[in-house]
Amino acid sequence: MIDYGFGELGLERIIAETMAVNEASRATMQSVGLRYVRTFHVEFDDPLPGSEQGEVEYAITREEWATASSPGRGR
Repeated sequence: MIDYGFGELGLERIIAETMAVNEASRATMQSVGLRYVRTFHVEFDDPLPGSEQGEVEYAITREEWATASSPGRGR
């Protein structure tokens, strides 16, 4: 999906968000090259357990993706 976003759609930046407590999603974001950007808090009418720890944003730029995708980088 990252390759499609940058290669086919021409995006400049790709972001993903999840609950801070969602370790599996955070690990997936990191494994595809996204980096932690920030933690932020959103008020929900009916919050899920763990929402008090906030939401996290991960992102990767086209430049970061291109560098990681260059030959010899093991991607």
